[in-house]
Amino acid sequence: MDTLSLPRPGCCKWAEGDTGNYTFPCSNRVQPGVSYCDEHSAIVYIPPEERRRSRSGNSIPMTFRRAA
Repeated sequence: MDTLSLPRPGCCKWAEGDTGNYTFPCSNRVQPGVSYCDEHSAIVYIPPEERRRSRSGNSIPMTFRRAA
């Protein structure tokens, strides 16, 4: 059985891989209390304005969003 190698404290927690077989390829530093570096935060964070648009039916297709 493989062991999961977790990111170091203070590093980005961006995960890639299949269920149960994840890697954490990003080693960028993060601010205290933040899970992702700026680059990956821009991918996973949905601003409040966009969230409101999606509730009103004018959403961006899910193919343009990635979650960690």
